[in-house]
Amino acid sequence: GKDIPGQASLVFDVVLLDLHNPKDGVTIENQQVPESCERRSQTGDFLRYHYNGTLLDGTLFDSSYSRNRTYDTYVGKGYVIAGMDEGLLGVCTGERRRIIIPPHLGYGEEGRGKIPGSAVLVFDIHVVDFHNPMDSVSITVTYKPPNCTVLSKRGDYLKYHYNASLLDGTLLDSTHSLGKTYNIVLGSGQVVVGMDIGLQDMCVGERRTVVIPPHLGYGEDGVEGEVPGSAVLVFDIELLDLVSGLPEGYMFVWNGEVSPNLFEEIDQNHDGEVLLEEFSDYIQAQVDSGKGKLAPGFDFEKIVKNMFTNQDRDGNGKVTAEEFKLKDQEVKEEHDEL
Repeated sequence: GKDIPGQASLVFDVVLLDLHNPKDGVTIENQQVPESCERRSQTGDFLRYHYNGTLLDGTLFDSSYSRNRTYDTYVGKGYVIAGMDEGLLGVCTGERRRIIIPPHLGYGEEGRGKIPGSAVLVFDIHVVDFHNPMDSVSITVTYKPPNCTVLSKRGDYLKYHYNASLLDGTLLDSTHSLGKTYNIVLGSGQVVVGMDIGLQDMCVGERRTVVIPPHLGYGEDGVEGEVPGSAVLVFDIELLDLVSGLPEGYMFVWNGEVSPNLFEEIDQNHDGEVLLEEFSDYIQAQVDSGKGKLAPGFDFEKIVKNMFTNQDRDGNGKVTAEEFKLKDQEVKEEHDEL
């Protein structure tokens, strides 16, 4: 045409941005692999990772670090581009690797946003943690006392110290820094389900590491400002004290024989009706004398009010002799009806 004369010698100054072959696969360059790698990611796992995404010439197009949050996804399930799906398999927690993805396994000829068409992509990733939705709680005992016969069970009142961290070692919380123990009634819903599981069958003085997947911890939402969403939690626990609980379904039990004239003893003014104050005073006296025991770890007034409400069957604030029944009597009547 008019721009290039005939018989002209041409000079091109070229900058090579990238190149690939349609037969290329994903290239993985391991940059840092932890010495201890107990498990590698596989299809169906849920990963949390940071990344920097660049073109082959180093041009940055995206970064999870700039958003100050990890990218979270299932791997091997098609939730990310094919090259990333493949490149995230076989990683360890804490691993850093470079994943180089040809365009036919990335964003293709069209590209996307800041990514030009037919571009080779480079992702430098750091795996924060991963888990599988089928995972349960992992328990590793690090110390068990020689005398370990009394084991924790549902309903027991426990006092323990813990350090809570993420899988990458980031410390979240510690009772040691607060200078006091964490106290719960096991199995009462006072802690996440994974911790309720991790504290079972433990003896005083025992130390263990409990790893809790997010679906048994704080889930996809996490705790704002404290626990990231979908995070795997690691608790290093030491059990310091255990007070045995009562049989399931009981908030108060007798340590000896029950008086045959129990209602008359509770009815202090002998008017045939028991008020909450009379009931509370009587229960307190039984506990103080050692004749009865309340479920440990619960508020006294709440327990007594609940017991009284169960006896006050017509809800008028008074318990009569006809209404008054021990739990064993109620259970027997239920079986007789059956």
